[in-house]
Amino acid sequence: MPLSLPDMITPSHTQNKKMSQLITRRWALPARIMHAIGIFLMFALILHGWWMTVMVADDKQFAHLVWHGSFGYSMLLLVVLRLAWRGNTVAPPLPPETLKWERNLAALSQIGIYFLTLGMAFQGWALAGTFDQSLDARLLGLIPMPMIMSGTELHAPLVEMHSRFAWMLAGLVLIHIMAAGYHHFHKKDKLLARMFWESKGQEKESE
Repeated sequence: MPLSLPDMITPSHTQNKKMSQLITRRWALPARIMHAIGIFLMFALILHGWWMTVMVADDKQFAHLVWHGSFGYSMLLLVVLRLAWRGNTVAPPLPPETLKWERNLAALSQIGIYFLTLGMAFQGWALAGTFDQSLDARLLGLIPMPMIMSGTELHAPLVEMHSRFAWMLAGLVLIHIMAAGYHHFHKKDKLLARMFWESKGQEKESE
Protein backbone atom coordinates (compact mmCIF):
# COMPACT_ATOMS: atom_id res chain seq x y z
CA MET A 1 0.00 0.00 0.00
CA PRO A 2 1.63 3.29 -1.08
CA LEU A 3 2.23 5.96 1.55
CA SER A 4 0.71 9.40 1.21
CA LEU A 5 3.01 12.43 1.14
CA PRO A 6 2.33 13.39 4.81
CA ASP A 7 2.97 9.81 5.87
CA MET A 8 6.24 9.78 3.93
CA ILE A 9 7.35 12.98 5.66
CA THR A 10 6.31 12.01 9.20
CA PRO A 11 5.83 8.22 9.32
CA SER A 12 4.13 6.79 12.36
CA HIS A 13 5.67 4.14 14.63
CA THR A 14 3.49 1.47 12.98
CA GLN A 15 4.63 2.55 9.53
CA ASN A 16 8.24 2.50 10.73
CA LYS A 17 7.78 -1.09 11.85
CA LYS A 18 6.33 -2.03 8.47
CA MET A 19 9.20 -0.29 6.70
CA SER A 20 11.63 -2.17 8.94
CA GLN A 21 10.09 -5.48 7.90
CA LEU A 22 10.19 -4.53 4.23
CA ILE A 23 13.84 -3.58 4.01
CA THR A 24 15.28 -6.20 6.38
CA ARG A 25 17.92 -8.16 4.53
CA ARG A 26 20.25 -10.88 5.71
CA TRP A 27 23.98 -10.87 5.28
CA ALA A 28 25.09 -13.29 2.58
CA LEU A 29 25.82 -16.85 3.68
CA PRO A 30 29.64 -16.48 3.66
CA ALA A 31 29.39 -13.49 6.00
CA ARG A 32 27.09 -15.37 8.37
CA ILE A 33 29.39 -18.39 8.40
CA MET A 34 32.46 -16.23 9.11
CA HIS A 35 30.55 -14.43 11.87
CA ALA A 36 29.62 -17.74 13.52
CA ILE A 37 33.19 -19.05 13.32
CA GLY A 38 34.44 -15.74 14.68
CA ILE A 39 32.12 -16.01 17.70
CA PHE A 40 33.44 -19.50 18.46
CA LEU A 41 37.10 -18.55 18.05
CA MET A 42 36.77 -15.33 20.06
CA PHE A 43 35.08 -16.97 23.04
CA ALA A 44 37.46 -19.94 22.89
CA LEU A 45 40.53 -17.70 22.84
CA ILE A 46 39.38 -15.31 25.57
CA LEU A 47 38.17 -18.05 27.92
CA HIS A 48 41.14 -20.32 27.29
CA GLY A 49 43.57 -17.44 27.69
CA TRP A 50 42.05 -16.55 31.06
CA TRP A 51 41.98 -20.19 32.22
CA MET A 52 45.54 -20.83 31.07
CA THR A 53 47.04 -17.80 32.81
CA VAL A 54 45.02 -18.09 36.02
CA MET A 55 44.52 -21.82 36.53
CA VAL A 56 47.59 -23.42 34.92
CA ALA A 57 51.04 -23.34 36.51
CA ASP A 58 53.61 -21.24 34.62
CA ASP A 59 55.83 -24.22 33.85
CA LYS A 60 52.92 -26.07 32.22
CA GLN A 61 51.48 -23.27 30.09
CA PHE A 62 53.73 -23.74 27.06
CA ALA A 63 51.88 -26.86 25.83
CA HIS A 64 48.57 -24.98 25.97
CA LEU A 65 50.06 -22.04 24.10
CA VAL A 66 50.58 -24.17 20.98
CA TRP A 67 46.89 -24.68 20.23
CA HIS A 68 46.06 -21.21 21.61
CA GLY A 69 48.45 -19.80 19.01
CA SER A 70 46.95 -21.97 16.27
CA PHE A 71 43.49 -20.61 17.09
CA GLY A 72 44.94 -17.10 17.15
CA TYR A 73 46.41 -17.47 13.66
CA SER A 74 43.06 -18.81 12.46
CA MET A 75 41.33 -15.77 13.94
CA LEU A 76 43.77 -13.49 12.15
CA LEU A 77 43.03 -15.19 8.84
CA LEU A 78 39.30 -14.97 9.49
CA VAL A 79 39.42 -11.24 10.27
CA VAL A 80 41.40 -10.55 7.09
CA LEU A 81 38.85 -12.54 5.06
CA ARG A 82 35.94 -10.74 6.75
CA LEU A 83 37.46 -7.32 6.06
CA ALA A 84 38.09 -8.28 2.42
CA TRP A 85 34.50 -9.49 2.10
CA ARG A 86 33.14 -6.43 3.87
CA GLY A 87 35.10 -4.12 1.57
CA ASN A 88 33.45 -5.65 -1.48
CA THR A 89 29.86 -5.96 -0.29
CA VAL A 90 27.13 -3.61 0.84
CA ALA A 91 25.87 -4.07 4.39
CA PRO A 92 22.16 -4.78 4.82
CA PRO A 93 20.41 -1.55 5.85
CA LEU A 94 19.73 -0.89 9.49
CA PRO A 95 16.07 -0.62 10.51
CA PRO A 96 14.80 2.86 9.54
CA GLU A 97 13.89 3.70 13.13
CA THR A 98 17.51 3.30 14.24
CA LEU A 99 18.62 6.56 15.82
CA LYS A 100 21.72 8.41 14.67
CA TRP A 101 23.59 7.82 17.94
CA GLU A 102 22.78 4.11 17.70
CA ARG A 103 24.20 3.98 14.18
CA ASN A 104 27.36 5.83 15.26
CA LEU A 105 27.82 3.65 18.33
CA ALA A 106 27.35 0.48 16.28
CA ALA A 107 29.97 1.63 13.77
CA LEU A 108 32.43 2.55 16.53
CA SER A 109 31.96 -0.78 18.31
CA GLN A 110 32.57 -2.73 15.10
CA ILE A 111 35.73 -0.73 14.39
CA GLY A 112 36.84 -1.33 17.97
CA ILE A 113 36.27 -5.07 17.77
CA TYR A 114 38.22 -5.34 14.51
CA PHE A 115 41.05 -3.18 15.87
CA LEU A 116 41.39 -5.10 19.13
CA THR A 117 41.09 -8.50 17.44
CA LEU A 118 43.77 -7.66 14.88
CA GLY A 119 45.95 -6.14 17.59
CA MET A 120 45.69 -9.24 19.76
CA ALA A 121 46.39 -11.55 16.83
CA PHE A 122 49.55 -9.68 15.82
CA GLN A 123 50.67 -9.42 19.45
CA GLY A 124 50.24 -13.19 19.82
CA TRP A 125 52.15 -13.75 16.59
CA ALA A 126 54.96 -11.55 17.86
CA LEU A 127 54.94 -13.36 21.21
CA ALA A 128 55.51 -16.70 19.51
CA GLY A 129 59.14 -15.78 18.82
CA THR A 130 59.94 -14.33 22.25
CA PHE A 131 59.90 -17.52 24.31
CA ASP A 132 63.08 -19.36 25.26
CA GLN A 133 62.07 -21.81 22.55
CA SER A 134 60.00 -20.82 19.52
CA LEU A 135 56.31 -21.63 19.72
CA ASP A 136 55.44 -24.09 16.96
CA ALA A 137 51.83 -23.00 16.56
CA ARG A 138 50.45 -23.49 13.06
CA LEU A 139 47.75 -21.81 11.03
CA LEU A 140 44.72 -24.13 11.00
CA GLY A 141 46.97 -26.58 12.84
CA LEU A 142 48.80 -27.34 9.58
CA ILE A 143 50.66 -24.38 8.08
CA PRO A 144 53.90 -23.24 9.79
CA MET A 145 54.06 -19.52 10.49
CA PRO A 146 57.29 -17.47 10.32
CA MET A 147 58.39 -15.64 13.43
CA ILE A 148 57.94 -11.87 13.08
CA MET A 149 59.79 -10.97 16.27
CA SER A 150 62.47 -12.46 18.49
CA GLY A 151 64.16 -11.63 21.77
CA THR A 152 63.07 -12.62 25.26
CA GLU A 153 63.38 -9.00 26.44
CA LEU A 154 60.19 -8.18 24.52
CA HIS A 155 58.21 -11.03 26.04
CA ALA A 156 56.92 -9.35 29.21
CA PRO A 157 55.73 -6.10 27.53
CA LEU A 158 53.96 -8.08 24.81
CA VAL A 159 52.25 -10.34 27.35
CA GLU A 160 51.03 -7.28 29.26
CA MET A 161 49.73 -5.61 26.10
CA HIS A 162 48.09 -8.84 24.92
CA SER A 163 46.32 -9.19 28.27
CA ARG A 164 45.07 -5.58 28.23
CA PHE A 165 43.73 -5.96 24.71
CA ALA A 166 41.97 -9.20 25.74
CA TRP A 167 40.15 -7.51 28.62
CA MET A 168 39.16 -4.55 26.44
CA LEU A 169 37.91 -6.89 23.73
CA ALA A 170 35.92 -8.94 26.25
CA GLY A 171 34.27 -5.75 27.51
CA LEU A 172 33.45 -4.54 24.01
CA VAL A 173 32.03 -7.93 23.03
CA LEU A 174 29.83 -7.86 26.14
CA ILE A 175 28.51 -4.43 25.14
CA HIS A 176 27.93 -5.75 21.61
CA ILE A 177 25.88 -8.66 22.99
CA MET A 178 23.87 -6.37 25.27
CA ALA A 179 23.14 -4.03 22.35
CA ALA A 180 21.95 -6.97 20.23
CA GLY A 181 19.67 -8.07 23.07
CA TYR A 182 18.33 -4.52 23.41
CA HIS A 183 17.42 -4.44 19.72
CA HIS A 184 15.90 -7.91 19.73
CA PHE A 185 13.94 -7.91 22.99
CA HIS A 186 13.19 -4.22 23.59
CA LYS A 187 13.03 -2.53 20.20
CA LYS A 188 11.98 -5.70 18.33
CA ASP A 189 13.37 -4.19 15.13
CA LYS A 190 14.59 -7.46 13.58
CA LEU A 191 18.21 -6.33 13.63
CA LEU A 192 19.43 -9.83 14.51
CA ALA A 193 17.64 -11.19 11.45
CA ARG A 194 20.41 -9.63 9.34
CA MET A 195 23.00 -12.03 10.74
CA PHE A 196 21.26 -14.97 12.40
CA TRP A 197 17.73 -15.98 11.57
CA GLU A 198 14.63 -14.75 9.83
CA SER A 199 11.24 -16.44 9.69
CA LYS A 200 9.79 -17.46 6.35
CA GLY A 201 7.16 -14.77 6.67
CA GLN A 202 9.80 -12.10 7.17
CA GLU A 203 11.82 -13.44 4.24
CA LYS A 204 8.80 -13.10 1.97
CA GLU A 205 8.17 -9.57 3.15
CA SER A 206 11.77 -8.58 2.45
CA GLU A 207 11.85 -9.91 -1.10
